[in-house]
Amino acid sequence: METVTSSRRLFNCGSISSAFIGNFIQWQTSWVRYLMMVLGLVALERALGAEANLSWNDNSSNESGFRIERSSDGQSFSEIATVGVNTTTYFDTGLQSNTTYWYRVNAYNEFGESGYTNVVSLTTEPDINEPPTISAILDQSVKADSGPSGAISFTVGDPETDSSQLLLSASSSDESLIPISAIQLTNDQWGSSISFSPAPGQSGSSIITVYVTDGVNIVNETFQVSVEPVALFSMTDPSDGSEYYLGEAIELSPAFLGGVTPVKVSYFIDGTLVSESTQSPYSSVLQLPRTGTLQLQVVAELPGGGQLASDSMAIEVLGFRDPTNLVVSEALN
Repeated sequence: METVTSSRRLFNCGSISSAFIGNFIQWQTSWVRYLMMVLGLVALERALGAEANLSWNDNSSNESGFRIERSSDGQSFSEIATVGVNTTTYFDTGLQSNTTYWYRVNAYNEFGESGYTNVVSLTTEPDINEPPTISAILDQSVKADSGPSGAISFTVGDPETDSSQLLLSASSSDESLIPISAIQLTNDQWGSSISFSPAPGQSGSSIITVYVTDGVNIVNETFQVSVEPVALFSMTDPSDGSEYYLGEAIELSPAFLGGVTPVKVSYFIDGTLVSESTQSPYSSVLQLPRTGTLQLQVVAELPGGGQLASDSMAIEVLGFRDPTNLVVSEALN
């Protein structure tokens, strides 16, 4: 027995009258018209990053489902999905960030389809780039003319970028004290650090700002560098080249690093003021007043009332020199 589809039997079987076929076609057309009439859809949209949440009103009772169409220019639409009967939402995921999309929806059944909803558009959010982070850096104090500082460690990080790939830079509020060229930054798989070299003959303070960027966002951290002037002094060697003796005179000559000029220089032995000088080169001659260990120190008074003290220097003072080479001879009458 021959097997045929229902459509062939409908149109090829002579037992079905042409009037019946015409009535069927008229009924089918009316059914599609009814579908289009009751399907007044409204599409609502909400953008969540790179996802579009669509919703609409289902005003028909005879749909088989809904077709969702999308456009990238608002003119040319293509179908991206279908959903079943009575479904009124669709989530369009995997969208490009910071991009505008247009949507429309229509209903369909086996006999045809409705018209479209209103066209809606949305622009997805840009990619959220979290800024990098940088830890606090402690303030630093160094001596004038002391050369490069040691490496000062700190920590950088970023949720999206490997920390070793972040870019670092720095600035100085006083480049005459801490030149930009004298700041060294490192950032690698072992960590991050900064070092600097104060300019020769300078003292004062400068604010150092360290910047960290992932190519989009920039953050910074500041710390203060204080460069302290230094007082030094030298003294004449012992007359015999090795030892100091009670009552000997020694000359002390001070030096000041960091570009400062004192208004007065005072000399102390064991904390007692023994001499002062107000004229450059501020040298002074001291007599060693007693035996034993003596602590020598220089204190400079600076313009504005500040003071600058040297480190103490200890010397050992011996008693009188013993007489030597005693000879005797018989006196002749």
